[in-house]
Amino acid sequence: MLGDSDDPDRGDARPLSQKLGWMAALWLISVGVVGTVAYAIRWWINA
Repeated sequence: MLGDSDDPDRGDARPLSQKLGWMAALWLISVGVVGTVAYAIRWWINA
């Protein structure tokens, strides 16, 4: 099949450290966005 993501011979050349780095960066960004929205809601409610 074309585009089969379960193919073990796909040969993903990215190292594990790069994958983990991107995962950590996306997690930090998402936590930051959620924190910013929560802080804005708290500020708006207490205004």
